[in-house]
Amino acid sequence: MALAQRKRVILVKQEVTYGTDATPVAADAVLCSNLNLNPIEGSEVARDFIRPFFGGSGSIRVENYSTLDFETELAGSGAAGTAPEWGALLKSANWTETVTAAAITGTAQVGGSTTSIKLAAAASAVDDFYTGMTVSLSAGTGSGQSGEIIGYVGSTKIATIAKAWAVAPDATSTYSIGANVIYTPNSNFGTATANTSSSIYFNVDGVRHVLLGARGTCSFEMSAKQIPKIKWKFTGLLGTIADATLPAADFTGWQTPATVSTANTTDLNLLGYNGAVLQTLNFDIANQVIYRQLVGAESVLITDRKPVGNVSIEAVTVATKDWWTLAKNATTGPFAVKHGQTAGNIIGVTAPKVQLTQPKYSDSDGVTMMDFGLAFIPSGASGNDEIRICVK
Repeated sequence: MALAQRKRVILVKQEVTYGTDATPVAADAVLCSNLNLNPIEGSEVARDFIRPFFGGSGSIRVENYSTLDFETELAGSGAAGTAPEWGALLKSANWTETVTAAAITGTAQVGGSTTSIKLAAAASAVDDFYTGMTVSLSAGTGSGQSGEIIGYVGSTKIATIAKAWAVAPDATSTYSIGANVIYTPNSNFGTATANTSSSIYFNVDGVRHVLLGARGTCSFEMSAKQIPKIKWKFTGLLGTIADATLPAADFTGWQTPATVSTANTTDLNLLGYNGAVLQTLNFDIANQVIYRQLVGAESVLITDRKPVGNVSIEAVTVATKDWWTLAKNATTGPFAVKHGQTAGNIIGVTAPKVQLTQPKYSDSDGVTMMDFGLAFIPSGASGNDEIRICVK
């Protein structure tokens, strides 16, 4: 009997023990598009017999693993402080999840400016603790304003925002930093750390493929007038392939995304410039994902990453912003963008140290555009901070 291509589902669940089936269920279903499975990949060794006649000798497979790629929409969880459905996928791509379940409140101190706020004396002493979060002024001077935090110095309590305040806060200003979930890249290596790999069930109309110990990489795409997307590619150990009833799929946790637009996509900061008119933005975490098999061990490892991206904005005069000198001098600076305006469906992307590469002109509807490559570079002494994704 033929199998229906439209009747496919994937279930993904984090593994407590690497390579041990986590048995995903309906609630672990992934709402995705452009779904592709390469069921059996790997290498084989030719036998190459010497015989008194022509003909092939066949081969023996020495590696067997699977790869899977798909896309999900970039949206929140529906409630600030709750992890989004795609959060488990990020954790299997070497990201750390940090949940701030309740708002953080306080009264500002003297020392802020039109582009910063000095948080309360009791605020965190950890650099970049609040970076990526939103700070809102709830009373006192500047009440009603909010800003995206793109940098924080723990020793001074100074939080820098992506876009200048209309009215700078002072010691009368009370603030609230909303509940959120922050994702930052990590440098986990090996198989010993729990919840850094996933079991994936891919079922095509009654035939189930199981991937174990799966790890992967991802890229993000945001283009004007489009739905923002995350593209995923996972590699997993080859599990069973067998007939199994097409499972139920519970997609209730997946939210409807906001399209990329002037109304929804705001607080863009590119190396200190707030006036950019954005057409496209994409960035790739670029994990190096390796299938490794030796005698006594088989695993999928993430051995490195070098995040890169591209951005296309309307060109401006040199007097407005001298992109050419910034690129020529390999100048680095912050990048930030906020997408979505409704609590529970807001995504903030912040990178403290971005370098522009290969600037060039392009055309869009007769308008001159500036296209750049982006290199995301670790900022702090401990690294693992080149990109922060904040769901709020």
